[in-house]
Amino acid sequence: MRAFAAVILLTLGTVLVVAAVADPIDYKTAGSAVPPPPEQMFGKNRPVEKLSLGRPSWQRASGLLIAELTVSNGNNYPVNNIIIACDFFDASGNPAGTRGTAIRGIFEPGSSRIGGVEFIRFARDLQGGECRTLSAKPVGSGNDME
Repeated sequence: MRAFAAVILLTLGTVLVVAAVADPIDYKTAGSAVPPPPEQMFGKNRPVEKLSLGRPSWQRASGLLIAELTVSNGNNYPVNNIIIACDFFDASGNPAGTRGTAIRGIFEPGSSRIGGVEFIRFARDLQGGECRTLSAKPVGSGNDME
């Protein structure tokens, strides 16, 4: 039940992040003829577009599935607060759901190998699959949690 509540909270948090970034009503620039700063024009506020994850290797450990994967930062600045989502399958290969988690740390441009990304194994035969990035922040953007 706690895992279900955590997934709901993570999903709501992701929706709020997407809504804040998308700004569909565009309150901030309504009536303004000022062009956006260069960092917004060239994707500085969207570092997730230049992040990729390598295929994870999975291990089982006392009710957990633990991933080790490579984060490739194609931005020319470090990022942090990366949120990822991973797909899970049953023993027959049928989809068993998608779960998300945050990866703390600062990731410089280039590739970084990380381990210990834990997911609760909610079924005995659960197997890990591919992962993808959902969001990330440039280091120093004012929303750093480190």
